[in-house]
Amino acid sequence: MQVAGANHASPLGKLPSLDGWRAISILLVLGDHCKYVWNFPPTLRPLFTWIFNGNLGVRCFFVISGFLITYLLLREHDQTGEISLRRFYARRVLRIFPVYYFFLLTVFLIQIVSLWQQSRIEWLSNLLFITNFSHGPAATSHLWSLAVEEQFYLLWPVTLYLIGPKNRRGIFGVLCIPMFITPICRLLKNSHWLASLPPFILPLFKNYSFLFYFDSLAVGCAAAVILVRQEKLARRMADWKFTLLAFILFVATYCLSQMHLVEWFTNPLGNIVQAIALAILLLQSILFPQYFRPLNWPVVQRLGVLSFSIYIWQMLFCANPVDFGWPNFWFMSIPGWLPVALLAAVLSYYCLEKPLLAWRERLRKAN
Repeated sequence: MQVAGANHASPLGKLPSLDGWRAISILLVLGDHCKYVWNFPPTLRPLFTWIFNGNLGVRCFFVISGFLITYLLLREHDQTGEISLRRFYARRVLRIFPVYYFFLLTVFLIQIVSLWQQSRIEWLSNLLFITNFSHGPAATSHLWSLAVEEQFYLLWPVTLYLIGPKNRRGIFGVLCIPMFITPICRLLKNSHWLASLPPFILPLFKNYSFLFYFDSLAVGCAAAVILVRQEKLARRMADWKFTLLAFILFVATYCLSQMHLVEWFTNPLGNIVQAIALAILLLQSILFPQYFRPLNWPVVQRLGVLSFSIYIWQMLFCANPVDFGWPNFWFMSIPGWLPVALLAAVLSYYCLEKPLLAWRERLRKAN
């Protein structure tokens, strides 16, 4: 790739290609969830299993989230000389809480008028963003990823603030910790040693535990530090050799994981290798969007803008209608559930979320 003429967004401005990566992420999730819709053709299951991987889609979201949050915090410090944790958490609350709790209110009303039920423990987990440490019904099971993100928001901005936004060595040192801990936790989860741990520790090893996913968030954070603090290195990483390396690493680990081969490597390290490959491509697409034009097509960007809203609402339509005591409605079947989920997301975004985004932008730009 050619370095001359490369450009990325101005500080605190809109970065190119990010919405395109969000679009890819949500498509991976939606394609994966199609397999669980009641009339999905069984003959298509092997194909969809290979092409669409919801867990990969969520990990891509995590890399993006870690990158964007860190990028904005570092740019804020460079512009204003400080990081305002108060403004950061106010922005996060405005972005996530309204649609999240409105979704939970909708689910609560559905519980009142249908046979669908969720225990008090699960409701508490949803309300407190700890669903990733429990196991609830399908309609709210996807909230585990929001829980992981909220736990990340509680830890990382404060840590970055305490380390010092210009302390590159300290930042990278801290970000290496999850990259070291997560593979160990994955190994421990699949070993007989897990049964010997105290019972109160076992919830930390649930399938969607923060301990199994915060390496992807850390990789995204590290990519942002490279872009903001070491842009020359980021530009050197845009060489075609890095592109080829990222592609080979990603495809190899993905195929090996899908075929359950070399599990001694893929189980502990496959996810983090894929996250690093995605982070390299993410940096390249930001610095050189001209080489990633499909990510910046208007329709792809629009899907990326709606991705959070789609993710929140889609599980209501791909859940089994039997769980609610309902007949097999067309909007909970293939392909009807997809346009209806998209319509719900559009209504949510434009009627609920977008009116609050102006407040969030004012908080972002406030000194």
